[in-house]
Amino acid sequence: MASHSSPPRSPSRSSTSSGGSDTTMHDAPPVRPARQRPASHTSSSALVHDPPSDPAFSLLLSLPRELRDKIYSHALVSQFPFWWPSPTTPQHNVATGLLSVSRQVHDEAAPILYSLNKFLFTNPSDCTMFRVVASPFSEHITSVYFRIREKDVKLWASYLGSKDPARSLKYDLPKLKSLWIFLRCGMMGTPGIINGIAGGLPALLAAQAQAIHQALGTQLQQQVHINMQALQQALHQAHVGIHAQVTGLPTNGQPPMPFVQFAQNGAVPHAHGVQNNPPANPSPLATLAAQQQPNVSQNQPQHPGHHHHGGHGHGHGHHQHGFFATLMRWEREMGLENLCLSLQETRSVDTDVKIVCIVKLPRVEVQRLVRVYADELSLDKNGDARTRFRRVHGVDVSLEVSGYELGA
Repeated sequence: MASHSSPPRSPSRSSTSSGGSDTTMHDAPPVRPARQRPASHTSSSALVHDPPSDPAFSLLLSLPRELRDKIYSHALVSQFPFWWPSPTTPQHNVATGLLSVSRQVHDEAAPILYSLNKFLFTNPSDCTMFRVVASPFSEHITSVYFRIREKDVKLWASYLGSKDPARSLKYDLPKLKSLWIFLRCGMMGTPGIINGIAGGLPALLAAQAQAIHQALGTQLQQQVHINMQALQQALHQAHVGIHAQVTGLPTNGQPPMPFVQFAQNGAVPHAHGVQNNPPANPSPLATLAAQQQPNVSQNQPQHPGHHHHGGHGHGHGHHQHGFFATLMRWEREMGLENLCLSLQETRSVDTDVKIVCIVKLPRVEVQRLVRVYADELSLDKNGDARTRFRRVHGVDVSLEVSGYELGA
C-alpha cells in the first residue's frame, strides 16, 4: 500500500537566512519621500503680498500726494541759499537724484525745489543767465537775495526797473514773493583817522562825514566853554551872596537843548557877545534835522511823494533825529533812493521787498553807537548793529553797522 507523502512546507517568514533578507518586513508599505504640507491659509505669511511684477510700480507713487510733497520738501530744501554762480557754495545736502526717479516724480518735485529754496545773485546778468540754463521749472522761484556793491547800484537799478522781457526782474522771476537786497555802502573810519580809512566811501559821503565830525566837535567845545563860564559866574555870585540869581542860570533849571537848536548853534549866545558865535552849521545833519522838525512837532503825515522815516510807531526819545535819520541824509549818495524808486512800477503788489544798507565801522565805534542810540540799534550774535525796518519810498529799509578790527 502506497504511502501518502505530505506537501512541502513553505519556509517560515520568521526564519533567518544567510543574506539577512528575511529581516525586512515585506508587509510594510514602501518608503516614499515625505511631501511638504501646504502652507496654512491662516499663517502670517499670507499677510505679506508679493510686489507686483509691473516694473513701473513705485511705493513712493502709491502714497497720497500730500505725503509725497512732504517727502520732496525734506529731501530737496536747504537752509542755505543757492549762490549762483559760485564755487564756494556750502554743501546743501539735497537729494537731487530724486528728480531722476521717473517723469512723474520729476514733474512733482522740481517745482518744490525752486519754490521753497532761496537763491542768491551778485549780478543782474547772473540772474538772467540762470533762468536760461536752468530748468523751465525755475520760473517757480519765490525767494531771492541780491548782494549789491556800491559801484553796481546803477546797473542793478536799471535791471530792477526794466520792463524788457529779455532781461528784467519782472520777467525773470514772475512768481517772486520775497526779495532781500544787501547794499554795501562803504567803510568809515574813526573820527581821529577818518581821512585815512574812509577811502571806501564816495568822495562826497566822506567829505560830509568829516564836516559833521568837525562841526559837532567845534560846537561841543563851545558849549563846554559856555557852561564853564556860567559855572564860574555862579560861584562868584554865591561868594558875594547873590543867591537869587543862581537859580535862574541855564545850567541847572533849563531842560536839555533841542537837537535842532544845538545843531544850528542859534539858541545859546556866547558870554562875550555874538561876535564869537560861528555861522549856522551848514552840515547835512543840521539841514536834515531842521527840515524834519516841523513835521515832527505837528505830527502830520508827509506827502506820499516824499519818503517817511518815522518807522512803525516806535519811539526814540531824545534821538528823534538820530542814527537812522542821519544816514538817510545820504540816501542818494548810497544809491538807496535809486533802488527804491526803480521798484515802484515793476514789482508785484504781493512781493515783499527789504533793503539792508551795510556801513562798515571800527568795532569800537559800533559799540559806542549802540550805547548812544540804544533805542534804535540792536546787536546780533556777530556783534553787528542794525536798526528796525522803516518805510523809504514804499520799501522797508534797515541800516546795519558792521564792525571790523582796526588791526585787521
